[in-house]
Amino acid sequence: MKKISLIKLSIILTTIFLVILIGFAVMLPWLVTWYVQIAGRHESLATTMMVTCYPCAPFTAIVLLTLRRLLKNIDEKIFDKAQNVKLLKYMAISCVIISVITLIAGRYYLPFYIVAATFMFLALIIFSFRSVVYELFTDK
Repeated sequence: MKKISLIKLSIILTTIFLVILIGFAVMLPWLVTWYVQIAGRHESLATTMMVTCYPCAPFTAIVLLTLRRLLKNIDEKIFDKAQNVKLLKYMAISCVIISVITLIAGRYYLPFYIVAATFMFLALIIFSFRSVVYELFTDK
């Protein structure tokens, strides 16, 4: 039995999460309406959640697709510093955009502040990692 590498497993997981993201985007109106009814929240919350989640979905897809491309580069032993730094930059910028969108939505639904803080922290980690990759592989 052949052992699967952790990189290949990560590529598979990013693909699974992309499929989940698409399913979530398709089912969002139903899911949000269901949540609002079960939680006993005001009906306007459903609109707020959809207006927040739909603009975030493309940026989430960008993060997953660039992560997948980065993992494939690593799996294929391709280390093009410029391309990998660019991919990390796209990931960090996408996380910042998601953070700003959810920060604005936090005014209407407080849990979005937690999402905003999480994505800003993720952007910081990715940006820091990008800086390390850039510095380590730059000829001095």
